[in-house]
Amino acid sequence: MKEKGTNIRKWSINGLSLLLAAGMAACATGADADLGTGPWDSNEFNSTFASNNYYEDWDLNDDNLLDQNEYNAGLYDTWDVNNDNRLDENEWNTASNDWGLENETWSDWDMNTDGFLNTSEFGTGFADSGWFGNWDTDRNSMLGEREYTDGVFGLWDNNA
Repeated sequence: MKEKGTNIRKWSINGLSLLLAAGMAACATGADADLGTGPWDSNEFNSTFASNNYYEDWDLNDDNLLDQNEYNAGLYDTWDVNNDNRLDENEWNTASNDWGLENETWSDWDMNTDGFLNTSEFGTGFADSGWFGNWDTDRNSMLGEREYTDGVFGLWDNNA
């Protein structure tokens, strides 16, 4: 049985997806809505996103940096929408489409072909995707908060 803190963390991380979807809609359409006066730039996104503590939720050891394992764990928890500590093909398909993961297939990630991704399979899949390295702009093998928010922003900024 999970601890109450883990469930709160899980809900917080899942809220990330909703925020990102709203950001994507604002960037893609230029709609004013309640999100500002048009599309967000990376500075506006960083300010808003940083205030929601998503980065801190992923920073499991509270050192103000994300290593590859924390990054993978944060994504895994975010993609595991039914909170059963494993990803099924439907969750993976939905999240990989929502997050813009391209040129990847379920069968490439589900290496033991059991119909679920464990954290090891997920970590291997993401290591092969190159996302962490792309987000790590200072090439120190750690993500600072700005690298993290810029990485998320880059996923949703469809028109650059």
